[in-house]
Amino acid sequence: MAEGRLAGKVALVTGATSGLGEAIARGYAGEGAAVVICGRREAEGGAVADGIRAGGGQAAFFPCDIADGVEVQTLVARVVETFGRLDIAVNNAGIGAAGAKLADIEDDEFDRLVSINLRGVWLCMKHEIRQFLRQDGGGVIVNMGSVLGHVAMGASAQYSAAHYVAAKHGIEGLTKTAAADYGRDGIRVNTLAPGVVATAISDHLIADEAPLITYWRAQTALGRLATVDDVVGAAVFLASNDSAYLTGTSLVVDGGFLAQ
Repeated sequence: MAEGRLAGKVALVTGATSGLGEAIARGYAGEGAAVVICGRREAEGGAVADGIRAGGGQAAFFPCDIADGVEVQTLVARVVETFGRLDIAVNNAGIGAAGAKLADIEDDEFDRLVSINLRGVWLCMKHEIRQFLRQDGGGVIVNMGSVLGHVAMGASAQYSAAHYVAAKHGIEGLTKTAAADYGRDGIRVNTLAPGVVATAISDHLIADEAPLITYWRAQTALGRLATVDDVVGAAVFLASNDSAYLTGTSLVVDGGFLAQ
């Protein structure tokens, strides 16, 4: 039997075909969890699952568009069909946003981002919680937030994206409400809120030394961007019994940005 802090658990990680989601899925598998990866890119998701299995872990990939409630419901059902239950859910899937001031955001751009980054998280939580309530032992949800769920950087960083900031603030509200609603059912819900993480999504910003990157380094106590490993460790902590008395809160992994 696999050993580790998540041994014997079944975890679902959305948006895990690359980047931070992939790293969390691999981290959970390394701690003994059976992992279901979901995303819209089938080739990439299949490769992540294959890699975990090649390393001796248990993994499966299922495609899903989290903005579609029927697909999300089907995804959770397939997790249970494959591994028998669901213990941990990381709601990581989302899209980024280019900098734009509030009045410059187009209607369809706002609606698309919120439908994925906020409504999509709600849909995932809805069906994950329903599954937790059907089984013994409750469950754990980790919602992927952001330091932008706590602040807006705006003019000083030359980065403004009101729809992205609003969605991440909304995730904090979903987390607190769900934690209060379902704590007595053995369900814990927390937000993981990283700062700027060095992943493929941010590579071009880093290479160009965009104002956002320069500002972040200057204002962060540790003076550097986060690596995926910095965030994976926190994700494992939130999913494990090490955080058994932690719910309804936001674990900020920002290198001290908010301390400045």
